[in-house]
Amino acid sequence: MINRFLKRRGQIRRYAIKQQFDAVLISNPINVRYLTGFTGGDSYLIIGRSDDLLLSDTRFTIQVEEECLGLDAYFRSASEPLTQAVGRTLGKTTSGKLAIEAGSLTLAKYDRIVQELPLWTMVSTQNLVEELRQIKDSSERQSIRKAIDTASLAFFALKKFITPERSEIDIRNELEHRMRLYGAEDKSFPTIIGAGARAALPHGSPSSQKLAGQSHLLIDWGAITNGYMSDLTRVAIFAKKDKKLRTIYEIVLKAQEAAIRAIRPGKRCHEIDAVARSVISDAGHGKHFNHGLGHSFGLEIHESPRFSAGDRTILKAGMVMTVEPGIYLKGWGGVRIEDDILVTKTGCEVLSRFIPKSFDEICCLF
Repeated sequence: MINRFLKRRGQIRRYAIKQQFDAVLISNPINVRYLTGFTGGDSYLIIGRSDDLLLSDTRFTIQVEEECLGLDAYFRSASEPLTQAVGRTLGKTTSGKLAIEAGSLTLAKYDRIVQELPLWTMVSTQNLVEELRQIKDSSERQSIRKAIDTASLAFFALKKFITPERSEIDIRNELEHRMRLYGAEDKSFPTIIGAGARAALPHGSPSSQKLAGQSHLLIDWGAITNGYMSDLTRVAIFAKKDKKLRTIYEIVLKAQEAAIRAIRPGKRCHEIDAVARSVISDAGHGKHFNHGLGHSFGLEIHESPRFSAGDRTILKAGMVMTVEPGIYLKGWGGVRIEDDILVTKTGCEVLSRFIPKSFDEICCLF
């Protein structure tokens, strides 16, 4: 585990030396965790030309010792702001070039760091660590697989729970309870539950609406294990003989399966989005698919790259993405089918393949 974090910091260090930076200040807490394993808060990481230093506070002394074995740390007092700790550790009277994460450091904190380091030159960077995070290593993939398995177990447990008198909120509460029961640290995001016409809300919040009389139920959920997330969507089918529901469902499934077949290293993200979008457009529902096809995820639920019309990122082995086409019809409802995939050397692996998704399989499940 230590080698994994050392390797990641080494990649940042080599980039910094190449760019002639004297130090890199990591202020995004997710990136601090990715580079150190530290799960606490209120901390920065300084990556220098030859060593690294975690800036934390005395609340986390024991935690840093347990999670970051071998990493030097500076523990500030409660009265010392992080920005002042940066100045103290880098040195007000020394000079150099400091790279900062422009996407996470507020203007107010930036100004205070500039005051603390009057002889230093600040250089903004964008997505320096985030680009490393695009490729998941074996330990990350293992945690993601576990998060998917945990979420899957919770979903299967809904079979006996889903009855006409249950509400969307009831389903949300039971699903999140089950995920924790099966080992999840938390949910990946606020669970999305939409019955009948409310399934037309791609990110609809659960309501008190009951399932009685509804044709279908959209469920979008995910679990966190070891800090890593999963993101899945299935549609529970109640009206098994509803021809319109079957038609819409099978269009979405066809689009998803076509996109998954097209995924391989060297393809660009926008090309995969176009594959699914063309299937839905050819079926006459192009304007009813109103979001991107998918996104990467890991320590955060939305990471880069994305399967969208504007993303030209080239796919590489080790990327983990969602594939989630949908059709949403106001006043009727919506269908979205979402799986998590791993880009491999020759194509992709569907990590959530054990959850049924054909129309007839879903009908049998519920």
